[in-house]
Amino acid sequence: MREAWSKNLLLKSDPYKKNQVIFESSTPRTYNVEILGKGKYEVYCIAGGGGGRYGDSSRDYMQGGGSGSGFIGIIRINAGTLNVTVGAGGRYQSYPGNNSAIAGIVKTYGGGAGGGGGGAIPTLSVIPISTTLNSSGNRGETSRGGVAKGGASLYEGYGAGGDGEFLRNNSGKPGYIKVVYKG
Repeated sequence: MREAWSKNLLLKSDPYKKNQVIFESSTPRTYNVEILGKGKYEVYCIAGGGGGRYGDSSRDYMQGGGSGSGFIGIIRINAGTLNVTVGAGGRYQSYPGNNSAIAGIVKTYGGGAGGGGGGAIPTLSVIPISTTLNSSGNRGETSRGGVAKGGASLYEGYGAGGDGEFLRNNSGKPGYIKVVYKG
């Protein structure tokens, strides 16, 4: 009898402890993340910010890059390997931010280069259980002869747009992904 109880306990045990962080990174690249069990996971997915545009003279227009879009919410994920991509910030004035993605489940979009808008609203291939954030990025400012602030980050500085300044290149901030087991 005791042996049967032990086997049932093992079969019904969770693959992780509740609130255990399975993956977290703000270093741009693609990762393979092994999910050991089907369940509810809180995911954070923030795209990279666009680079700021500088002017060649103090009378030129400076333009901040747009911030990346973001999603934070609880979704169901099946066991298996997920390709997870953390988007880089756009380098300098001509480069938009890069998209971040959790497999084909959640995709967020990089902010536009200086003068461009914030990243587009995220796309999801699942219906979220709950949502804390699901927003397009913020547009950067435009300024003549001064500093044009990049679009504000949607979450803790990740994916912010680069500032536009006189003769100074400012890259956008990289994105961020985090996956937390919820049960």
